[in-house]
Amino acid sequence: MTDSFAEMVSANLHLLKELRLKLPPWLELAPGYERKDQSKLSAFEIQRFLCAVNVLIQNGTYGQLVDIHAEMHMQHTNDRLLPWHRVFLVELEKKLRAVHPDVGIPYWDWTQTAEQGIPTWLQSVTPVVTTPTRTITVVRAPQTPQSLAVIAANVQAILQMTAFNQFGPAINGVHGSVHVWVGGTMSNASTAAADPIFWMHHANLDRIWAAWQKSPQGSGKNPPLTGADAVMDPWSYTELDTRDTATLGYKYA
Repeated sequence: MTDSFAEMVSANLHLLKELRLKLPPWLELAPGYERKDQSKLSAFEIQRFLCAVNVLIQNGTYGQLVDIHAEMHMQHTNDRLLPWHRVFLVELEKKLRAVHPDVGIPYWDWTQTAEQGIPTWLQSVTPVVTTPTRTITVVRAPQTPQSLAVIAANVQAILQMTAFNQFGPAINGVHGSVHVWVGGTMSNASTAAADPIFWMHHANLDRIWAAWQKSPQGSGKNPPLTGADAVMDPWSYTELDTRDTATLGYKYA
């Protein structure tokens, strides 16, 4: 049972089509969608994304995810970092798209000189997030664009690595360094997910991983997880489920 009208429409889509009801494509909750570079979003797309985030903050869904990230799921170890956060992004995206079916998580491509700062449209977006256990007011204290450029410059070499036991620790180092660069709420794993830029940062890391997976260097090189470590708790996804973004329903523009 759901309270989302978007999901209700999607559940009855086959019947609505039989009745020849005309619907715009964005209302059909199509399984495939694109995550876009935040710098290329239109004003309308930004508004839709922020509206969906705000709805989830107000209804408590966002805060529940923030607390999940604060729990001990070993999601910041080298081998689990990327697959666990890939699932985490998908879980938020499901909730966002239940509000606005045309919304995906944009990625903040801090590898680009023009994006080596807090995105302009996000600078004033510092919400107060109530979780099941606390209230977090998002704050930031970013370092200079030049220092972010130093961090980002590592990515080109990381993409040339030919083993996951090289790629994983290296991208994890970049991951943590960007968290520290943003500062404030993002500097601590227990609060980081409250900041909307967290999701955009991790979408970019996921995009970099996806590019490596498709490259000659990374093809077939997967996190060496077995047993309980391969289950992306608290969900039932396994590492195998995370190997292909298309299977999870999205791609990068």
